[in-house]
Amino acid sequence: MRRRCTLYRNRVPTPDEFPGSGPVSVDEVLTDQSLLGIRGGSASNPGWVAIAWSDADDPSPEGDGSWLVDTFVAWGKPGRSAVKQVSLVVRLEGSDAEGFAECYRRHALVAQTHHGMARYVQNPVIDGPPGVDAVSELCFASEGSWIDDFYLLADSAEVVRKDVRGFIDLRSTSSALVAEKVLRP
Repeated sequence: MRRRCTLYRNRVPTPDEFPGSGPVSVDEVLTDQSLLGIRGGSASNPGWVAIAWSDADDPSPEGDGSWLVDTFVAWGKPGRSAVKQVSLVVRLEGSDAEGFAECYRRHALVAQTHHGMARYVQNPVIDGPPGVDAVSELCFASEGSWIDDFYLLADSAEVVRKDVRGFIDLRSTSSALVAEKVLRP
């Protein structure tokens, strides 16, 4: 499935900004990012306040960056998550788009073995401005699941970290906990 992902740095878009007929949802950055700190992430503001997901065929909304992505649901069913992390993924400098895409897709197998997410969605960028190569959606059924099941095995944190360090620029990648709001089903 192809979608449009639009970033907003300073504002949350309103429903009237999406004149098309396809589905639209907005992931709004939560004020409290402390759960990210539990996993070694930054608990500070990520530098953006919302991401809108819209139909690829609808008019492109005004935002601070907009990318066309191919959505791949690695596992899980659609539905609202109690805890959702969105990451704007940047590939390692010097790596090509094809190699990154292959490693990113393969990462789903590592994630499925080592993460207890209810749903994992990969959105590799196929068109748009440079600076973002994919957008990941990690969805957990509850805050307790985030805390207890983020890593499933004793060595999971190490295995996952080693895998992503091979293709993701962790310093440039930005993550945030978000609240998903459906504007148009």
